[in-house]
Amino acid sequence: MELSSESISSRAERERVIAAARVVLASASLFAVWMDPAEPARYADTVYLLHLVYVAYALGLGGLMWAAGTWRRPSSAHLPLATHVGDIVFVSVLQYLTLGPSSPFFLYFQFSLFCGALRWGWKGTLWTAAATFLTYMLMAASMIRSLGPEQFELDRFIVRSVYLLVSAGILVYLGRYEARLRGEIERLARWPLSTGAESARVVDQIMEHAAGIVGAGRVVAVWDAGEEPDVSVASWAQSGGWASHHAPGVLYPLVPTELEDATILCIGRVSNDSALLVARDGRLRETAGSLHPRIVGMIAGDGLASAPFKTDRVCGRVFFTDFNQPASEIVPLTEVVARQIGASLDQLCVADQMREIAAGEERIRVARDLHDGVLQSLTGIRLEIRAVAAALAEEPGVRDRLFAIERALAIEQRELRFFIGGLGPGGPRDEASLEGRLHAMRERIALEWKLPVTIRYAADSAPLPERVERAIPLMVHEAIVNALKHAQPSRVAVNVHGGAQELRIVVSDDGRGFPFRGLYEHDALRASNVGPKSLLDRVSALGGKMSIESSEAGSRVEMVLAI
Repeated sequence: MELSSESISSRAERERVIAAARVVLASASLFAVWMDPAEPARYADTVYLLHLVYVAYALGLGGLMWAAGTWRRPSSAHLPLATHVGDIVFVSVLQYLTLGPSSPFFLYFQFSLFCGALRWGWKGTLWTAAATFLTYMLMAASMIRSLGPEQFELDRFIVRSVYLLVSAGILVYLGRYEARLRGEIERLARWPLSTGAESARVVDQIMEHAAGIVGAGRVVAVWDAGEEPDVSVASWAQSGGWASHHAPGVLYPLVPTELEDATILCIGRVSNDSALLVARDGRLRETAGSLHPRIVGMIAGDGLASAPFKTDRVCGRVFFTDFNQPASEIVPLTEVVARQIGASLDQLCVADQMREIAAGEERIRVARDLHDGVLQSLTGIRLEIRAVAAALAEEPGVRDRLFAIERALAIEQRELRFFIGGLGPGGPRDEASLEGRLHAMRERIALEWKLPVTIRYAADSAPLPERVERAIPLMVHEAIVNALKHAQPSRVAVNVHGGAQELRIVVSDDGRGFPFRGLYEHDALRASNVGPKSLLDRVSALGGKMSIESSEAGSRVEMVLAI
């Protein structure tokens, strides 16, 4: 078995402590036997000799460890077990020679218990207790036969038996407690990285890891980052995780204003009427006030521990609930984990900002290339078409068709200029409403394709996120052109309907449909690699879902975006 340098060093330190204790205990016992020889008298010389041998053994073993560093070698891993068994055997022989259960050297059994706890934790304590208790019982049974009930001290036997069991129980508890603390520290050391993966996935991993450290079945984090207008909420439970965004007024204040910087606990089932305990100066005090009703609905469970976190870019609070076995150190543990969550969210915020900066620089480069390349080429094509149309005065039909194409190109140039302006930090921007841009696009498509296209737009008064509003005309345009190019329909209908939580776009036609037949949901489209890939990627980038239903009578493309 390979051991790290730290584990070898820790084991060596434990063995040094045990060796020193063994020397002290053996020397004190030898001195006691010399001052007052043990009973019965016929074994006094044997007991004295055993102590001399044990003192020499203890001094020799301790000197070997301190001088030669034997315990720093992984090959010496079996020596602790050998010395542990030797200590128990010595204690058993010594007590047997000095009236067994009444022996004054019962303390050696306690020494063995402590050695087992130091070396192997609570499991070592348990096995050592079983071995010593069994030895003690066998010794007592043998002494009853040899001494008789009159000489056998039953009261001392009962007290020492119980003392042995109680000592073992306390050491097992302390060992398990230490193992749990060590596990929590190890889990903190294995905190998930905040980069290298999708932000939503990283947040979900952080929430799950934090819940495991605290021992909670559910965790909810609420925070606002930088200059973002919305408040972010992430939740994890055994059934899965989810994330959402809300306006600040919907959730704040999360806790009473005077408790914004305090760690809060709640005992029992969390509800709107639950009494809150605030942790300050190492004490818990009941306080007035209650949690925000929306938060109570999110964290319904048994018990609550909540702590704030704040960094340069992120400020919020985490709520742990539904505890299986609340830890006694829940307050400091919650505060440490909350700070870790805040630091991770801060790193995510920095990573997102860096990606936005990189994307902005890339958009500026693309805008420059479009302006200097495609836009200038379109201008030249328009001039050529206009010249050809003017020369065809005797062909009015052809001339009108060319002028229509030239007007469509002019509209496309205008849209391209607005698109370029949206990519860069300055320049012209389209101030038209989404409905106006959709209708302008419909007219442009009608000029280019000479085919009836209808677009119906219905949405509530809530404004759409900028990135969604900017993407909708591009998505609708791509879906319509795909139908016109590949399905040869006689009509195309578009319905854009926005609700409070989602926006739904449906593009249907009466053409010949896609190469496949039937209904394909979002995951099936990704797995089978059918349908318009660029449109699917655009919808996925916005966190939406797309489905396609295709038949010989036409097709229906549905895109759903969360807002």
